[in-house]
Amino acid sequence: MMGFRRLFMMYGLVGSILGVMAVVGMLTYRLQESPWRWPLLAIIVAGFGTIAGIFWIRRYVDRQTKESEQRDQR
Repeated sequence: MMGFRRLFMMYGLVGSILGVMAVVGMLTYRLQESPWRWPLLAIIVAGFGTIAGIFWIRRYVDRQTKESEQRDQR
């Protein structure tokens, strides 16, 4: 159970963003001649940017925590 909780906390937000992006992608695919097609594509691109930002922030926080722990051990 602890492994599932850890995975959910690490990747739950990313999974939900991917799910929403999939639904928006299906809407975009179905709207052939609609003026909303390009704004929906922009939302999908923004979702990829959000996921990249989440991973960048996670890496930054992990790096800061690691450096702080190394300073405390000295």
